[in-house]
Amino acid sequence: MTTKPTVDELMTKAFAPGRDPRSAEYKAGGRAMLEKRVNGVALDMPYVLGMAQADAYMAGWDEANSIFRALRDTDK
Repeated sequence: MTTKPTVDELMTKAFAPGRDPRSAEYKAGGRAMLEKRVNGVALDMPYVLGMAQADAYMAGWDEANSIFRALRDTDK
């Protein structure tokens, strides 16, 4: 049985050097979604909807969902 990667490990891999930069809000959204998917931690929305920060945060959610699905699919 393989050990599941931690949220920190997934974030380090996702935002490794050489990747196009992302905002702090984007990364925070990605981390929040991975915490939900990996550890069952509830999501929060620390930004006002309709603002650029909220858009970036939710874009981070989308990428984190893709990361998690790819991880889940490799376990099948």
